[in-house]
Amino acid sequence: MKKLTALMLALLMTLTCLSALADSTYTIFFTTEDLSGETDLGGFVTGSGMTEANTLELKDDGTYVYTKLLGTISEEGEVVEIVTENGTMRYDVRYIFTGTYTREGDVVTLNVADECEFNEDWGILSEMGYLANSAGKASEGVHVVNYEGTDYDPMDNFGSPVYKFAGHDAPVSVTVNDAEGTYTYNAVASSDDD
Repeated sequence: MKKLTALMLALLMTLTCLSALADSTYTIFFTTEDLSGETDLGGFVTGSGMTEANTLELKDDGTYVYTKLLGTISEEGEVVEIVTENGTMRYDVRYIFTGTYTREGDVVTLNVADECEFNEDWGILSEMGYLANSAGKASEGVHVVNYEGTDYDPMDNFGSPVYKFAGHDAPVSVTVNDAEGTYTYNAVASSDDD
């Protein structure tokens, strides 16, 4: 009986530890109004009624997958097509950052990303010649060229909560809400504030 009890306790402790180490996913949505005046290509973004869904997956091995998805997005966080009197519109601008993180309570610090894989599909805006589609990986030296005369490092989209090339040389701090599966961005003091 003692062996059975000890075995059951060991199993219970193992299951408890495994559940504490389970991967966790958090999401934040930005409406068109939230993006107004806050993004690069602001006129195209807000004029087209785009929204943004950012998803943060914290893996139990200390790594993260941080996805920024700008476009025509459903409440479930999926890209959808919108049918208008001018035809079908679909925008899918996606950045996937990977790296390591640290966590203290509900505050998570995303260390500067190790990689960024991106795909900019501007739909009808590219068909009309306003913007160009581009895709690739930062580690392969591919840059974002969404119209003539631009040349962005895709990693530079890491530093801002929304679609904006604001730099990638500092960590990103967020507060996660485990009960709701959501997160918010924390203000980070710049070096000028010291």
